[in-house]
Amino acid sequence: MKILYEDKHVIAVEKPQNCPIQRDQTKQRCLMDMVIDYFEFECGISNPYIGLVHRLDRHTGGVVVFAKTEQATRTLNAIFVSHFITKRYIARVEGRPIEGKALLVDYLTVDSKLNKTTVDVYTNKSAKKAKLSYIITQVHETEQGVLSDLSINLFTGRQHQIRAQMSHLGHPVLGDEKYGSKWPNTAHVSMALWASELKFDAFGKHYHFESMPPESGIWLIK
Repeated sequence: MKILYEDKHVIAVEKPQNCPIQRDQTKQRCLMDMVIDYFEFECGISNPYIGLVHRLDRHTGGVVVFAKTEQATRTLNAIFVSHFITKRYIARVEGRPIEGKALLVDYLTVDSKLNKTTVDVYTNKSAKKAKLSYIITQVHETEQGVLSDLSINLFTGRQHQIRAQMSHLGHPVLGDEKYGSKWPNTAHVSMALWASELKFDAFGKHYHFESMPPESGIWLIK
């Protein structure tokens, strides 16, 4: 875990891929454990308060912000819910989208048993509106086929939103088998999705955090 920023209200860290934010059934060490250990063992703070205000999938790496007080948690929760925030991601997808840049608006439903999100019709009352824009930043011609790097601006924060919308477009995220990736030699490695930028205003400050994916693992496939 890399610490990107810290003040009396927040701590921003870089989440490694294949690491859950909270403990789950795998009992793997999670990001919150790492942050708590930092406060306890490096800062000497016993029983530190850590407020979870947003999430990333286990296989997604990048910027994560935690609140350091209950008041900061309430403030940041309100900001994330109201969408007064900029969230950008880097994704490497299979193929090349027809449009070099586009706005995608879909309606999503979640199957909680399968832990999977599906693009649905807007007339389904349980479907929630999902909106993102992307721009192609680079195209890789490989022996196995074409891969495209996208810069994605996420306007809503639905479960598995980028993964579901890009799969529906016909360009699944590289390595994302659940949503249709069939690229060779990526099984059980990870997927090429990274939370690269987070911007918001709070506590009288402008916060701007950035992170880039590593030149290793799934990101070496290009």
